[in-house]
Amino acid sequence: MTPAPDGCLVALGEAMIRLSPPGHERLEQARSLEVDVGGAELNALIAFTRLGGRAKWVSRLPATALGRRIQAHALAHRVEAVIDWEPAGRTGIYFVERGAIPRPGEVLYERAGSAAAGLSPGQFDWPAVLAGAAGFHTTGITLALGDGPRAAALEALAIARRQGLTTGFDLNHRTRLWPPEQAVRAVREALPLVDIFFATAFDLRLVLGSDEEPVTLARAVRQRFGVRVVVIGARRQLGALLVEQQVTVVGDQVGSSSGYQAEVVDPVGAGDALAGAFWAAWLAGSDLGRAADLAARAAALKHTIPGDVLVADAEDLEALGSNPTRRSVIR
Repeated sequence: MTPAPDGCLVALGEAMIRLSPPGHERLEQARSLEVDVGGAELNALIAFTRLGGRAKWVSRLPATALGRRIQAHALAHRVEAVIDWEPAGRTGIYFVERGAIPRPGEVLYERAGSAAAGLSPGQFDWPAVLAGAAGFHTTGITLALGDGPRAAALEALAIARRQGLTTGFDLNHRTRLWPPEQAVRAVREALPLVDIFFATAFDLRLVLGSDEEPVTLARAVRQRFGVRVVVIGARRQLGALLVEQQVTVVGDQVGSSSGYQAEVVDPVGAGDALAGAFWAAWLAGSDLGRAADLAARAAALKHTIPGDVLVADAEDLEALGSNPTRRSVIR
């Protein structure tokens, strides 16, 4: 059995209303849209709670039906919500088209001017919010929302560090939110405040401007910025809808997962599930190899589940580890 993580995980970030055409329809042909909620930091916290952790999500929402819908989503997944309510504002919205080879999936944002874009330093009593917590997490998506959210994230990371929390940051680069050169400047400012850095090989090359192999780049990030651990997610395409998910963790030692095959039902949220599961393993005291393997299992399972969040628990991850390619029906 997977041990429960010790301590609360706090995260700062935006969550949005997600609208998706049914099946593999394109937006321009859709007559109906499926409604869900998603956001990188909240997705990670939900994975964390599914694996036995306690979580607190910090954000800014409009005091509208859509804002309350997002809050209800967090609470339904046992994530405490600390919200700065904007009396009149708008909710970020994004549209997800599920692709089919050779057509890629696509995400379209309608989030400019959302309530979360109004995040700024001083809105939250961070010493109180973080009291008793074990970890703090945010992502490059929050940095990309604007100068105010970027400053708010840096403020939270710095205070979390001062209070002795482990800090985590997922680069999560989104080309439709900001250009690479702007992202690199902001991420390099954040990394000296980060203990656990979640990244892909592409992210590491972006930060360092180098094409060396990922483990070498992760070691360079550790040396240059003082990051304790770099968690590298890697997804290899095996077929039209089949991927293999792996995770490598670079600290004082290197831990690697097995490869887990998954049929891609929904392309969104696997990296968030990976982060939430790694946090759960880390705060439970697992070694790097074990933490890498649980993170890879969580990401693989998320590929098979519609929506943004990992609807799986510790028993599901353990079962996948004992039988990574099972396709039979459980009766």
